[in-house]
Amino acid sequence: MVLFRVNPCSSVAMNVRAAIFVSLLCPSLAFAQAPADAPPVRIDIPAIDAPYNTEHGYRAPSMQQSLALSEGFYEGTHRWIQRAWGEHVWYARFTIVAADAFDTLLLPLPGSDGWTHEEYHRAVLGRRGFDSFNDVYKFRFAADAIAVSHVEDADLMALKRDRPAEQVRMSAAGIEGEYDLVQRLEGNQFFARSPAWHAPLYWIVKIGSAEYVASGSSADTNAETDEMNRQDGANVEARDFTGHDFTAWVYDLFRPDEAYAARGVHPSGVGIDRYIKPSDLTAEELGYLRHEGHLQLLNFVDPFLIGWRGVSIPVKGSPLRLTANLGHVLTPFGHTVDTNVFLSRGRMSLLFVAHAYGNREHTFPGLEARLVNYPITVGGHALDVSSRVAFWRQPADQRFNAAEGDGGGLISVKVRSGGVRRFGAFAEVQAKTAGWVAGTEALDRNVSVRAGVSIALR
Repeated sequence: MVLFRVNPCSSVAMNVRAAIFVSLLCPSLAFAQAPADAPPVRIDIPAIDAPYNTEHGYRAPSMQQSLALSEGFYEGTHRWIQRAWGEHVWYARFTIVAADAFDTLLLPLPGSDGWTHEEYHRAVLGRRGFDSFNDVYKFRFAADAIAVSHVEDADLMALKRDRPAEQVRMSAAGIEGEYDLVQRLEGNQFFARSPAWHAPLYWIVKIGSAEYVASGSSADTNAETDEMNRQDGANVEARDFTGHDFTAWVYDLFRPDEAYAARGVHPSGVGIDRYIKPSDLTAEELGYLRHEGHLQLLNFVDPFLIGWRGVSIPVKGSPLRLTANLGHVLTPFGHTVDTNVFLSRGRMSLLFVAHAYGNREHTFPGLEARLVNYPITVGGHALDVSSRVAFWRQPADQRFNAAEGDGGGLISVKVRSGGVRRFGAFAEVQAKTAGWVAGTEALDRNVSVRAGVSIALR
């Protein structure tokens, strides 16, 4: 559930003020560093993502499908606003701030950040064939909360019983999707030199997510949860799948073997009392949630927030461009703290990530490298090749209390056509062992095949 950062009045105002402040603080950085002759940004939208789309009848969108649609939503709308204003940079900036505040905080639209948040929640349910509904499609203006509704108690009981790590991941998946979106847009700005200005969106996402995690230990959330239960009443279909995302996340993180029905009966007397309040948490659980709220501040160690796209170092031949940032994302076993290093020289674009996977008392390492859109020519046809290799040790069975780690890894290859044409196509194969990977629904071993259309945004 998106609680609009829990307090809709003060939080919306805070996020909008922050975005406006950044637009004033950085008068020309982002626009000035995007060259006019930058190549088009290509958005790869999977028409098929198997087995997710096909395993339980046709089901969509997957995490990667919703991520691609949101990437296109913001790359398209932001650059169209900038183009409409032309040289009037300040008008374009304030228009983008207003647009982001509207579609993210006041009336989330399909394709926007709030929509992606809910679709990542739904994808965890959907992979097991469990139905749900994204209440973004109800188009409620300035809603106090947006639910993933039409979820059956029986499905939640089965997920907690059979796959407790997925139950934990489901609650945190919303901001996982938001941070995936930010990283995707930052990659476009660095590697493809996208001229689109996304800084207000980055601030809205990061302030809102940090505030949302921190609010899980606030006493105010008790009263807000009681009010949600009162509004839902005996209507099980109207209920969100979890209520406050992070009280539920930490509750199930600490209690993976507790039966879902142990939450008790809903105050209406109908169904299970799904929503966890801070008052339901132990002192240790509240302390851990506060700690994770503090770690969210690592997400602000990010030069893209001020429109800075890195440095260029003179090297014989082509200059080397580089930048780096930090990230903190909640996982089924606790969290990952990531160091992301972006490098580009000539035709070679690389992203390196060092992961520190942390559970209750231990930290486990992970490394990955990504080759981004390397151009080749085959039979006179221009192609881009992207690949990804990752290795890790993560807590055994994705458990918060695990003292030992399980080794694993991932490899993927994507080939895309298109060149200078408006439309092209792509195909991707990804194989992984058991383990958590942001933007991938499967926590177990999995092979995914994706294919779809590639659209060039100029």
